[in-house]
Amino acid sequence: MRAVYTTLMIAGSLFSMGAIASTEQDVQYLINQMHQSDCVFVRNGHRHSGEEAAKHLTRKWDYAKDDITSTQVFIDEVASKSWFTGTPYHVICQGQQDTSANWLTQQLKLR
Repeated sequence: MRAVYTTLMIAGSLFSMGAIASTEQDVQYLINQMHQSDCVFVRNGHRHSGEEAAKHLTRKWDYAKDDITSTQVFIDEVASKSWFTGTPYHVICQGQQDTSANWLTQQLKLR
């Protein structure tokens, strides 16, 4: 019985590590998409290039990654709004404005 319990614990740990690795890969992919984008990223009323926005999200990710349990949590809690003001981030691409949450979700679907 103890061997079964140990096996289940190891399997659970490996699954958890796999989920963490997958989230890390997704987040890095999204930050890279932002960095390479020609879109304008609007944060707290100020416009930023993709490179500037990616650097900002990288800093937020580095701070919060130990608490992020999924890519969706990253999008919803880290990448879509200001922690200080609660103001949603926006993206302007080809003259069309959308929330960063929608833009990031679409980028993930294109992967």
